Amino acid sequence: MDKVANLLLYAGLTKSEYAALADDARAENAKNLNTYTLVAVLAFAALVVANALVGDLTSINQTYYLIMLGANLVLWVCAHYLLPGRPGLTLPLMYVFTGTLYAFSLAISAIHPELPAVTSIVLLFALPFLICDRPVRLAAMTALAVATLSAMSFACKDAFVAWDDLWNGVSFGAVAILVETLQQRTKYRMLYQGRRIKHLSETDLLTGVHNRNHYEGRLPAYAQDCRTSLACLYVDVNGLHELNDTKGHHAGDVMLQTVAKELVDAFGQAHTYRIGGDEFVCFATDVPEHTVHARVGHIAARLAGQNYYISAGIASQLKSELDMHALTAAAEKAMYQAKRDFYAQEGRDRRRR
Repeated sequence: MDKVANLLLYAGLTKSEYAALADDARAENAKNLNTYTLVAVLAFAALVVANALVGDLTSINQTYYLIMLGANLVLWVCAHYLLPGRPGLTLPLMYVFTGTLYAFSLAISAIHPELPAVTSIVLLFALPFLICDRPVRLAAMTALAVATLSAMSFACKDAFVAWDDLWNGVSFGAVAILVETLQQRTKYRMLYQGRRIKHLSETDLLTGVHNRNHYEGRLPAYAQDCRTSLACLYVDVNGLHELNDTKGHHAGDVMLQTVAKELVDAFGQAHTYRIGGDEFVCFATDVPEHTVHARVGHIAARLAGQNYYISAGIASQLKSELDMHALTAAAEKAMYQAKRDFYAQEGRDRRRR
């Protein structure tokens, strides 16, 4: 029973794994909503035009086509323009979209009491495949659709057709719930694997901070992220090679992990990168340069207490004059000057680099 509950609630993943995929599932739903509402708009527009060409302008079918054209046009506008600023509406709008399609199929079926609701049965299978969500919610949607179909059939159709709809709805609905549950498990596993691959490609496995690959891809976005200014910190860890040679690579790894943790605590996980063996880069958006200097001084003091030393270079530019290449180059140049000053101090071994 626990496995079934896990499958229905978390698509076969753990609770934490499922929760970590919330943004990915939302993006998948937003993409599907944009695509399929546009397809629906084009399809219903074509039906309206086709009816107009044959002179069928006043039929109930034409009325339904116009209603669906308007509804899906509104949903497409919401998906295209509203969701980027209000992503929390993605899933509700996805259910509204699928609900309108199913309601349309029931309305069309109701005006043909002599015919079984074939379109509604087909949609029992098709519509859940458009949504990325908990299997239990999709199962509830399918069960509600079957109940609504049965009620409509007994209210509007001949008795033998109504019983046929009931049998088809219950049997096909049960199969649909099983299929959509397994499909959601596959979909979420693919999302999970995709996120894991992305994480591995962008993360330095030793320190847990972003790697150079992510640094290069993220760099251009900082010009848009800041409002007033951007500060860059370029850090070199002093003595790594000597520590590796004298105490082993594990000691060097511990030093790098300690430095990375201090930088993350001060500048945040999202803005800390290991771009080389002993080099890190951090960014601070809309933070005065003197505040960055104060943070670095605090970091250096904490590390010195553990006999670890860094050389740090800081550069800052206003948003109006921001040039990412010039900013990082200036910070790197300041770091090298700090490194020369460090080794120029009496008693420093220049081989500690």
